[in-house]
Amino acid sequence: MQWFDYKLSWDPTRWGGIKKLHIPSDQIWIPDILLYNNADGEPHITIMSDALVYHNGLIVWKPPSIYKSFCPINIEYFPYDSQSCSLKFGGWSYNGFLLDVRQLPSADSPIINREDESGKEYQYLEKGMDLSGFYQSLEWDLMSLTSQRHEQLYPGCCGQDFYIDVTFDIALRRKTLFYTVNLVIPCMLIAILTTFVFYIPPIEHKMTFSISILVSLTVFYLVLIELIPPTSLVIPLIGRYLLFTMFLVAMSILLSVLSLNYYRRDGSAHPMPHWMQAVFIETFPKYIGIKKAEEDEASDRGSSTSGM
Repeated sequence: MQWFDYKLSWDPTRWGGIKKLHIPSDQIWIPDILLYNNADGEPHITIMSDALVYHNGLIVWKPPSIYKSFCPINIEYFPYDSQSCSLKFGGWSYNGFLLDVRQLPSADSPIINREDESGKEYQYLEKGMDLSGFYQSLEWDLMSLTSQRHEQLYPGCCGQDFYIDVTFDIALRRKTLFYTVNLVIPCMLIAILTTFVFYIPPIEHKMTFSISILVSLTVFYLVLIELIPPTSLVIPLIGRYLLFTMFLVAMSILLSVLSLNYYRRDGSAHPMPHWMQAVFIETFPKYIGIKKAEEDEASDRGSSTSGM
């Protein structure tokens, strides 16, 4: 942040060639620029570092600070989601006639005048911030960082005085490698194992295998809940996928219970109903490529006779 205060200018030739001074920031005038959409309890800068004052009245002040703002989050496509956030800075007590807030353009990114949907003009800067000291995040990719300068009227409190603000729009995209390797692929492999439940012979391990898959999916779902932000607006697609897969596994367990129950029954004590015999013995076998018992016995007798 930099501004001009001509009361702090001097002639270097009269003061031993001194062109700049380091002055404590609490001893000079500082514009009360605040974060409008602040999400923290303290919107002011807490670390008051020294300001660099030049002989022509230019003051450069770069205090270290951490800003927290309100940002809408859409986790529908988690972990393949993109997020956008805005930081709105402006003067709090000085109107636009007393304090003019502007962006700092660069040679390759000039300021462009644009109009919004209502036809109001604003100043747009594609490279809205100096990223020379930016450190790459391990979880997010910075896609763009633009800035817009607006002149706003607040008739409810300030009458016809306009206030100037600069809004920084940040576009982020989540890095997906960690979530793909550690969450998505294991969930898909476990879901594929569900289909092999029906190939296991009718023994007790059939139920154990199905319940183990259900427990594994439940654990992954709990891990997913810990990773995503808590919200009731939307359920992420991967969450829906896990819930649907857990439902299918639960249905496979139910079908396994029924099949084992019917398999363990004695035919003399529990005779098969006629409708079940018509459906599962007379009708289904010819559609799924299974021979009926009479045909299997006839083919076996034919094979033994030809062998004789």
